[in-house]
Amino acid sequence: MNIKKLNLKRYQKLNKKGVLGLDTVKNVMVWFLILAVLAISIILALVSLNDSGIFTANSQEANDSSNIVNNITSALTNDFFDQTGTIFAILIVVVIILAIAIIIAVVTRFGGTGGGGGGL
Repeated sequence: MNIKKLNLKRYQKLNKKGVLGLDTVKNVMVWFLILAVLAISIILALVSLNDSGIFTANSQEANDSSNIVNNITSALTNDFFDQTGTIFAILIVVVIILAIAIIIAVVTRFGGTGGGGGGL
């Protein structure tokens, strides 16, 4: 074997980057899931704190906690779900662009400079 080919194979084994940053996309999606779980747990904690009755009725603390819970739940249910069509449209465009980029990368990687079929 040629030394250049051997070095290239060794470099390819050491270079474990994902195709076109798919590892980065995976990490971002994991962080989004972590943030979603955190948001849900905070909402559940606030709702259970509001429902626990530890505050005196009609006190400032009781009003503040119920206002916070109402603001957060209305923001999530009304504002967020009104925008899901836009969010999914952007997500679909990003997925299509990633699919095209992956197809281009695979074709250029395996297509190489190999000779095609004969012409006329």
